[in-house]
Amino acid sequence: MENIGKLLKEKRLELGLTIEEISEKTRLTTKHIKALEEGDISFFKNDLSYLRFFVKSYCEAVGIDFEDVKDDLRECVDDYTMAFTNTMTMEHEEMEKRISKTELSKVSKTEEDGKKVLHHAHTVRKKNKKKMKKPDFSLVSLIAVAAVVAIILMAAFVIYLNSSKKDDSPDVKPPVADVPSEGATNTYPKEDEKPKEEEKKELTITKNDATHYTITDYKEGDEITIGTLFIGCDTAYSVTVVEDGKSNVLSDPAGIIYYSKDHAEKPVDAKVTAKKGTKVQLYFGHIYNIGVKVNDKSLKIDESVMYSGGSYTLEITFG
Repeated sequence: MENIGKLLKEKRLELGLTIEEISEKTRLTTKHIKALEEGDISFFKNDLSYLRFFVKSYCEAVGIDFEDVKDDLRECVDDYTMAFTNTMTMEHEEMEKRISKTELSKVSKTEEDGKKVLHHAHTVRKKNKKKMKKPDFSLVSLIAVAAVVAIILMAAFVIYLNSSKKDDSPDVKPPVADVPSEGATNTYPKEDEKPKEEEKKELTITKNDATHYTITDYKEGDEITIGTLFIGCDTAYSVTVVEDGKSNVLSDPAGIIYYSKDHAEKPVDAKVTAKKGTKVQLYFGHIYNIGVKVNDKSLKIDESVMYSGGSYTLEITFG
């Protein structure tokens, strides 16, 4: 990995590019770029499956053929994975030994504590038997008499309520619906006179070439939702809005790696305001079998892009 990093750095310096300029070209952070140039594979221990895409993106930015370093990169990843697995295995075995020793000492102590608990329980049972007294029958009789009296009073109260309701209930006549007088007209609006809801415009999306699209038939100021599904790939993804010549990378959705296991059916949504001349740029670090919808209209992605496995930016302009 050090040889690959050295090659990337030398090519960058040869072209007179800074780390920040490489970051802008590849959409990788400066930390990722420095780690690649230093050959620090441990920096990517949680993203080993994407290391290939990071290196490939860097190679494309400085004009290096990725095929020249692909085999060396695979060997580096295999060696690191093997070393990491061996380390974890040794740590696991050492942990099991310590746990076994601890459990043996706990077992002996538990047996001793168990004997003490049984002895204490036997002593408590003896004391409780001595404290038991005969029930106080006079108290039981008093409670029973009070319960009978309460039941009689309740029954009398219920009978009194029922008789009061029969005497006081007024004569209630059912309500009579108002009948319209002769010659009166129906003031309710007819079905065809009801106000019609304002019809919403349906967006029209025109494909200009493999990566450029134009939206028309929109209402200025409307909020437009651009939803992206990552059906067949895990990839770095970000959304940039270019308005009045100024670029703004959206923080929602964040510019991070998105996984197909989470977003093959649940789209990653970006909200933008429709305005003539505004451009929306969708960057994909690795594009393969994705889906994009603008509101409820699907973006027809060119097959040369859809299944390329390369890095692409799709640009949508409000015309």
